[in-house]
Amino acid sequence: MDAAIPGMAHRAAAGRDWAVRAALPLWAGAGFDTRDSLFRERLDFSGAPVPAPRRLTTQARQVYVLAQAALLGWRPDGKAQALTAMRATIAHYYRPDDHPGWVFSIGPDGAPADSRRELYAHAFALFGLAWAWRLEPDPVFKTVRDETLALLDEAFAGPGGGYLSYMGDDGAERHQNPHMHLLEAMLAWHEATGEPAMLARARAIGELFATSFFQPATAALPEFFGRGWTRLTGARGRLVEPGHHFEWAWLLHRLEATSGQKLRQVAGPLYDHACRFGYDRDGLVVDCLTEDGAVVTASRRTWPHTEAIKAHAAAHEQGDPAAEARAAAVWDAMFAHFLSGAVSGGWRDHLDPQGRPLHAYMPATTLYHVFCAIAEANRVWPS
Repeated sequence: MDAAIPGMAHRAAAGRDWAVRAALPLWAGAGFDTRDSLFRERLDFSGAPVPAPRRLTTQARQVYVLAQAALLGWRPDGKAQALTAMRATIAHYYRPDDHPGWVFSIGPDGAPADSRRELYAHAFALFGLAWAWRLEPDPVFKTVRDETLALLDEAFAGPGGGYLSYMGDDGAERHQNPHMHLLEAMLAWHEATGEPAMLARARAIGELFATSFFQPATAALPEFFGRGWTRLTGARGRLVEPGHHFEWAWLLHRLEATSGQKLRQVAGPLYDHACRFGYDRDGLVVDCLTEDGAVVTASRRTWPHTEAIKAHAAAHEQGDPAAEARAAAVWDAMFAHFLSGAVSGGWRDHLDPQGRPLHAYMPATTLYHVFCAIAEANRVWPS
């Protein structure tokens, strides 16, 4: 595709074709283990499975992809597969050791490989449950959701609002990123059911972002905080990821559009910071910066580019006349650098500054980002 052509409609249509003809068949086929009805964690560049512990996050993300693909009519048989996988995920990850909550990962024998209760993984479990509910309102999905939310409120709650990163940790370091995905999950549940309680939870996270996460002096979002969302001292407290800036900007746009909560005054500067500092000379989004824009980690991954596309789509909806051209440029870079060099429907997920892959496998979790960007592009720029 020609980056000099600003239009996104034909790019979105081509992305939809790539998803339907290549990505979905690959990850629903070779990427799915029919023995236990769970998704594989990794494939190599030829599309063959790579053994690895299977994370809860991977299962929930792939359930989302197959569920939305089914609802869009892009893969109708994704409905049955997503529902089967969600039920298998509950069976394998939810309280398998008779302790509350979800285990982080399981091994090839189906037993827990990592029994930690992580906020990030719990947020994605809630997200997957919401999409499964949209396919079929099984009371089990809502029961497990309510038990999970109760656990977060009781065992993960931390001082200053929000949640601890792990159940039982001391709260000395707090992470904003899991709250972003919890916001995404609450919006998904509200869209699925219309429940005011889910929107109220989403609004609370939006307020926490505006009052504790966002730093007005630098227009940036640190990755890590101290107790009660105080600023960490030292270099770690100054780390920011432009991909998360883009992702939060898109989600805050969705929250404002859904609830009327005024968030553009924080989402706008966050988006501008990522646009100003996040790209390298190749037009690719780097992994990590400091708040003032200095590059800390110059490698590049697929997912920040998908989140940039979504954030540009939000800016376009807000009337930014240059947003579509920015989206087109990132789209072309993503397909040229990442969604190439591997089996059709796959990717080279993580590249060093010279464009060489840092891993000889394709993580399944990348599909969640890529598919969501393609679906969002088709919604905003229909052909």
